[in-house]
Amino acid sequence: MKFDYYQYEISSHFASAIINGDYSGLIDSDIKELDLFMNNLPVENGHFDLVDYDGEGFFSRCEICGLYSECLKIRLYFPLNEATA
Repeated sequence: MKFDYYQYEISSHFASAIINGDYSGLIDSDIKELDLFMNNLPVENGHFDLVDYDGEGFFSRCEICGLYSECLKIRLYFPLNEATA
């Protein structure tokens, strides 16, 4: 099976929710922003088979909340349709 990915610069405080499904460190407004972001991803239902990230944080604008913070480059992988791969 072949995969492709989308890459985003995302505030590090969202990483656990995206990678592990652990929302425990997020406040209600963060959860709403993350859910909106995930629901608007170009993949059906925001479903990804694999997620990884660069271990080095850097200061940038988060693509989820729009605020400047320590961010990670997170890659969300999805399977390619075998007919088009």
